[in-house]
Amino acid sequence: MSTIISTELKREEYQMFDVIRSKRYWLALLLVGAIIGIVSFALIGIRNSVKVKQIPVALVNEDKGTLSNKIESKLRKKFNGKDSKIKWVSPQKDGFNDQKYYGAFIIRPGFSKELQQQNESLKAQIISQKLTTLQKKEELPDSAKSQLLQAKFVTQKPVHPAQIKISINQGMNAQISQLLSQALPQIANALSSRISAQQQSVLSKNKINLSAKSWDLVSTPISVSTHESNKIEKNTVNGTAPMLLVALAWFSALILSLILWREHTKRSASKFLNATTITSQLITGLVASILSATVGFLFVNVCFNLTIPNPINFIGLMSISIFVFYLIITCVLDLLGFAFYPLLLVVWFLASSVMSYAPEALDPLYRKGIYSWVPMRFSMQTLTNTLYFHNGSSTTMSSLLVLLIYGFVAAILMYSSGYLKHYLFTVRPHRKIK
Repeated sequence: MSTIISTELKREEYQMFDVIRSKRYWLALLLVGAIIGIVSFALIGIRNSVKVKQIPVALVNEDKGTLSNKIESKLRKKFNGKDSKIKWVSPQKDGFNDQKYYGAFIIRPGFSKELQQQNESLKAQIISQKLTTLQKKEELPDSAKSQLLQAKFVTQKPVHPAQIKISINQGMNAQISQLLSQALPQIANALSSRISAQQQSVLSKNKINLSAKSWDLVSTPISVSTHESNKIEKNTVNGTAPMLLVALAWFSALILSLILWREHTKRSASKFLNATTITSQLITGLVASILSATVGFLFVNVCFNLTIPNPINFIGLMSISIFVFYLIITCVLDLLGFAFYPLLLVVWFLASSVMSYAPEALDPLYRKGIYSWVPMRFSMQTLTNTLYFHNGSSTTMSSLLVLLIYGFVAAILMYSSGYLKHYLFTVRPHRKIK
């Protein structure tokens, strides 16, 4: 009995070491290590490297007065460093619609004039109160009477705060627009506080008393207004709708491509797909993409009340995105087979990690290495434009062009896959045997 038990233990021990010595065991460990590395790269590496800096903001001086020019110069010097969160850029025609910058800091016309009038009014009030005090004491010289009248005349003139307008390109990126909607008014309010402190210092030294209305103006010599362009509508999932729609398009394409690829490979008379079969893949994929986009619109708009300004544009862009993704995925399946299908999930995993942030916030490694080439971000750009940029944007056509190039290249590779496989697995081995 003990001999039998000993034999069984040795057999189990041998099987254990046999598993450890097998190539599949080490291949599985290698695969797990690769997955951990990719997940760490996408989830931790990208997020830890995100740093908001060099966000393009237009600095617009509509006044061109002496004081406004000084303020413009100081602002440019203050945010001139490479690590500065804001990068001042020159305004451009249709700069908001073409997404050249995330916001604008606008010094309004009459800015210098209003500040100058405030200073003149303060000086007049100082002179008026001092001379009035002398007049009450009957110590006012006759030569100063005209000066007193002139000072009182100046104090009666209406004085208004200087104007700074903050404009936020909200639809360009929800996170950055939220950050700028706080940062840019803070910059303007800091300027206002500095000027207010100077004025209050002068008043304090001269022991001048002001009315409540005058104190309000001294407290806020600069009025700051905030305006939002290309607004993110309420029912667009707080600005994340474009990315969620891209996810919908990508996973729709993943399912469509796998089902149609299996159907076509089963029905193909040869191991290698011919031109007729590839054409069938293209046609069925196109029809399925249009139907998927239409069904997607019905769900997100009708069922879940997602705000879509132009349904026809939306369905068209979604159809193109799904079809291009379908071509890319089917191309991988035709060329490399089902074994490489999980690679497409990795591509999405990496793409979704970088698309969550503005490109300026990404480390150059992730921006150039992932963000710059993944097709999903071009799809997201077109959907962002149709949801938020109702006046049109030049980035729509450029992004569509890149998407179509991806699709065209994928279609060419699909047609060449059958000939390539036939050469590699049939013609070339046959030549070597000869």
